[in-house]
Amino acid sequence: MKKQKVAVAIDFGTHGTGYAWALIDDDKRQVHPYMRWKDQPAPTAKNLTALLLDSEGDVLAWGYEARRRFNSRSAGPDVRYLKAFKMSLAPASTEGMEVGELTATSLSADEAKNLVTLYLKQIFRLAVEEVAASGFTEEEIRWCLTVPAIWGDYEKQLMREAAVAAGLPDDPKRLLLAYEPEVAAHHARVSGARTAQFTGKRPSLMSVGSRFLVADCGGGTVDITAYRAVSGNKLEEIGRECGGKFGSEYVNQAFLEKVLVPRFGSYDAIDRINDQQPAALLGIIEKWEEAKLHFSAEHDDEIIISIPVSIDRCLDEESRKSLAELQDGVTDEIVITAKEAQELFEEVVPGILSLVDKQLGEMRSQRRNAPGKELVVLVGGFGNSPYLRQRLQQHLEGRADLLVPPDPQAAVLFGAVHYACSPQIRARRARMTYGIASTTRFRPGVDPEEYRYEGPDYPLCRNRFSVYVRGGESIPVGNWVTRGQWPIWPDQDAMSLVVYAAREGYPQYVTDKGSQKIGSLRVDLSSVMHLPLSRRKVQVSLQFGETEIQVTAVLQESGEKVEAVLDFEPLS
Repeated sequence: MKKQKVAVAIDFGTHGTGYAWALIDDDKRQVHPYMRWKDQPAPTAKNLTALLLDSEGDVLAWGYEARRRFNSRSAGPDVRYLKAFKMSLAPASTEGMEVGELTATSLSADEAKNLVTLYLKQIFRLAVEEVAASGFTEEEIRWCLTVPAIWGDYEKQLMREAAVAAGLPDDPKRLLLAYEPEVAAHHARVSGARTAQFTGKRPSLMSVGSRFLVADCGGGTVDITAYRAVSGNKLEEIGRECGGKFGSEYVNQAFLEKVLVPRFGSYDAIDRINDQQPAALLGIIEKWEEAKLHFSAEHDDEIIISIPVSIDRCLDEESRKSLAELQDGVTDEIVITAKEAQELFEEVVPGILSLVDKQLGEMRSQRRNAPGKELVVLVGGFGNSPYLRQRLQQHLEGRADLLVPPDPQAAVLFGAVHYACSPQIRARRARMTYGIASTTRFRPGVDPEEYRYEGPDYPLCRNRFSVYVRGGESIPVGNWVTRGQWPIWPDQDAMSLVVYAAREGYPQYVTDKGSQKIGSLRVDLSSVMHLPLSRRKVQVSLQFGETEIQVTAVLQESGEKVEAVLDFEPLS
């Protein structure tokens, strides 16, 4: 295998996606973002995460070009314009959202994975071409793909599978997954974050011992994680991640539900417009997106969005009546008062503030009596919102300083390049308590009788929760946890182990409240079938300190490494 000389990072976001690259061994590392997207309105490190598909599901266009062709109707009939499909990889994050073709949130996880693959194919091709033009081959690239910190193991598995299907390498050492707030934290440290109300004196994120919280506010999710700077220019996670569906796409959803639906009269009216004039309806939503980028807490002017003639022709008498009643007789424009716009933002902002408070509380509980304010670093596309910045600033006043990197939208992308070159995390917190369903010797008077059954030599107890790591425990990067596992029956040529997790508490049995099955693990025993049952012990090791859980299995008798495949499933 060739030595990796180039790091390419892909920040795959709900609203925007981009890639950047750098030389791995360059002492004066220069990050090269791609900023020449076809049909982009202005130079930017992020293309639109959108696809235009034909009736067969093939890609006609992607990114800004897809939006332009859909809006101009130049792509012809029977096309589909899809965006925000990343959110459907984690179905729980899209509950209650339904905007038809506009956001694709009604997709299954498998359908969403296919769309992610189609999009990543375009990014992969472009990145390989650009790196090749600088004299490097595809085999010399180490890739990094970002994922939300609140995603579970199943969603991360789907993202990796989609990336591999798109052409990225299957080797985990050549395709890294990185948590978005984690890489954004490193970018904020090296780029020089500034306070939201800059006074010329900036708290340092580079000093050993400094503690700070990263609020990664994107299009779909908001991730909140806390870190401490340690020696060697590395970071240590000091709080369990928290997050929720408070991204900017939910402000757009509120615009649809609380502005467009009442003005056009009903959801049926919106569906009719979307069926007849989808590009025009998309145009109204995009005009709102432009307006919200400039909306601030002091904004007192109305936001005016013209109603296209094509939509005006779709309106029935009831819709015109609703428009007139809600807008003092105005029927050719959407008129949004400053109070209404503020209420749309307030659909998500209180949730963000609550998450920040929760993480700050955990940081303070560990801080004891250390002097000074806490630091909150705001990143992500939603971090560009003046309204969100001002609300955070007001909410944190006297308790914490708010810092913003020079380009919050690109913080994850640039940080991911640095991560791919040299991972900066020393330790992470276990998201949950993880373990394997195991069978042990039955303990009379302790284990439930319904779990008892007769083994080959003595009574056994099924459903024991064999703990590998406890929730909240600090796990050094690269650390493996090993437990011995035995087959029960002489003719057993494989062990099928079930992996469980619990967010709260320490379960004794996998059936305890809060314990959930998250995946299964198959260990091949065919090479030791000639040995007595007592000599078929397998040391099963799980690694929790990385972005993804890894597994290895070794036969204790011979030291031989045997095949072990870990397959995750969605949490219920």
